[in-house]
Amino acid sequence: MKSENIYKVMVFTFLFAFIFGGYLLENLGVKYVSEGGSPLVKIHISTYILMLTVAIFTLRRGIDVPLTSLRELRASWLISLLCIVFVIFYGLIRFGTSGMAYLVDTMVAPLLALYLLSQLSITHKNKLLTLLAYLLFINSIIAILEFISVSTLMSVEFSKFTHFRSTALLTHPLNNALITAALAPILMSYTRIPYLIYFTMVTLALFAFGGRAATGIFILGVFILVAPKVPEFIAAGVRVSKVRFAVIQALAFFASIFTVLVITLTPLGTRILSKLHIDGSAQARFDVFLILEQLSPSEWFFGASHSLLNNIAFYIQIDVIENYIIGWIVSFGIICTALLFLSCYKLPLKIALGRNRNSSRVALVVFILVSLTNNALTTKTPALLFLISAMYLVESRRNAR
Repeated sequence: MKSENIYKVMVFTFLFAFIFGGYLLENLGVKYVSEGGSPLVKIHISTYILMLTVAIFTLRRGIDVPLTSLRELRASWLISLLCIVFVIFYGLIRFGTSGMAYLVDTMVAPLLALYLLSQLSITHKNKLLTLLAYLLFINSIIAILEFISVSTLMSVEFSKFTHFRSTALLTHPLNNALITAALAPILMSYTRIPYLIYFTMVTLALFAFGGRAATGIFILGVFILVAPKVPEFIAAGVRVSKVRFAVIQALAFFASIFTVLVITLTPLGTRILSKLHIDGSAQARFDVFLILEQLSPSEWFFGASHSLLNNIAFYIQIDVIENYIIGWIVSFGIICTALLFLSCYKLPLKIALGRNRNSSRVALVVFILVSLTNNALTTKTPALLFLISAMYLVESRRNAR
């Protein structure tokens, strides 16, 4: 299978994963996240595309040759795959097929994507980076427009939010916040959009998503990336033509006016102020630790009993565990939680810990910190798919220079 063909497959994969979120599929009549329906529709179409392509590619080329393209990531990829396969088998024994689509979509899909991305030429990798960067920017624009109009693109209702939150294309607002905050620092330099405009739109979108922690962590991450370059900029400046400099100034001016108008004339200003204190939604992040007190020693190792799982709301007043690590412990036990953590983070850690990979390190740290503040990773999400893909593509581009 040629690089061109794999590139086309990955374009469709990213587009389907970005556009065909859970809310859109539900509106189309596909029971992707709701109860009932065929187990086959619980796995996302983008994951099916990846599984089919990997199967065809492996049958044609074997397993050894494709794995060599992963280079230093080969061992980490194999360990991650073995970890998630073990947890899936344990989950099948413990729960049956219920909930297994979550593991496949959230954790298996990123591994399959990386397997295919490693076979691409540098030209195709650069094109995919640009695609992801523009998709993220478009998603941010949609979120801002949704908040201004106080209506979502997809038909959805939230019963537990006191304020309106944008959903854009990536389903749940907090899932949007996690993906946007983590990917924007490393993707904003791969478009023709000026950094300031990209940064401004992403920041406003994060407020529209209601991601209090995500906004603060994102701004901190960008500051960490920009701070080392400030002395060099002050000392030497930047070579740029007069026309380009004038265009950048004009765009920055209009972006500033747009930002001020959006904040002052729309509910977004009130929304920003409302995020500067701890409310009930933030308190739920702390209350979730109470569920751990109910676990017996055996439940710590092998997961909570079905009676406890069915009565979580009795202990923490909500039926959703707002912390994915605690959710894993309650569902699978501490041993499988460690394996899930390895499956999620061994590869991105390996990518980020190489030389001169500050942007990937910042993206990974932002992702981990933001993910701990919401429950995005406790549900089916393409967050890891986009994070690992973006990190790998960025570092592949730099290694090719």
